Amino acid sequence: MNILIVGLGSIGSVHAINANKYSNISVADNDKAKADTFAKRHECVSYGDDLEEAFSHKFDGIIIATPNKQHIEIATKAIKSGADVLIEKPISHSVKDVQNFLDYAKKINRKVYVVCNMRFHPAVKILHNNLYKIGKPYFARAHFGNYLPNMRVGVDYRQLYVADKDEGGVALDAIHELDYLSWMFGTAESIVSDSGRISELQIDAEDYASILTRHESGVRSEVHLDYIRQVKLRGCEISGSEGLLDWNSEGKSPEFCKIRIYTKSKGWETLLETKNLDSGSSMKELTKEFIVALQGRDNILQTGDEALILLKNTLKVRKHD
Repeated sequence: MNILIVGLGSIGSVHAINANKYSNISVADNDKAKADTFAKRHECVSYGDDLEEAFSHKFDGIIIATPNKQHIEIATKAIKSGADVLIEKPISHSVKDVQNFLDYAKKINRKVYVVCNMRFHPAVKILHNNLYKIGKPYFARAHFGNYLPNMRVGVDYRQLYVADKDEGGVALDAIHELDYLSWMFGTAESIVSDSGRISELQIDAEDYASILTRHESGVRSEVHLDYIRQVKLRGCEISGSEGLLDWNSEGKSPEFCKIRIYTKSKGWETLLETKNLDSGSSMKELTKEFIVALQGRDNILQTGDEALILLKNTLKVRKHD
């Protein structure tokens, strides 16, 4: 299995390191020195900043981890080269050209997947696998919050892409909550939201979003997202006719994670409790799933079609003065 990783920022490097465990990898980045250094350290091939040269070679899969605004242009060249693609979330910063790209991919029989690694987080997997125990789901309440200046150690948060309203903001960056809820309960049929910048953070993107959704299954969900909380918190409660599921996570590296279930017959039970959850496990599992997809087997990766629906819904959430 031969895989090319395009873009070696913080997340691209993670993709490359994970993929290197399961395949033969090559790398490319607009910073040639970065690509060459990575390749030397991890004993793989570097195409430096020459994407045309890279795409002239045959790859089974290409992982695209460049800035959002470059995704569709690079992904189009990637599928033209004959590879299936895995694109970092979101699929793009706007809906322009995304549908044409997806139609073209289908025309030439190429697969498009998008990174939504929270589907592979141990807590989300446990919620998904235990849904049947709580009967008919009625509603869910999910949340994510972290203090933006603490998200990249040693990096000025004002220089991060998430600080730019054209590419970032908490709704696009924390798109995972909307994704895993839609994965569990079906596409959002209606969305009502309030979002904006309500803190003193020096960004022009939203740092807060509150979202109410009605899913096609009839389940209602509430999602709270922010860049303001002084500690990273994430979690979800799902209430059903026979009980409820409750997940709470705190921090990162290490991550404290606890998932409980309440049922009429057994009361409260703990499904998972750990003070040292591997924060990188979801990305590792996602890489394995991409390998599965490249082999033509069934998988739970987010598809390009799902990603476009999610992007449209997320852009409805975003509001700026």
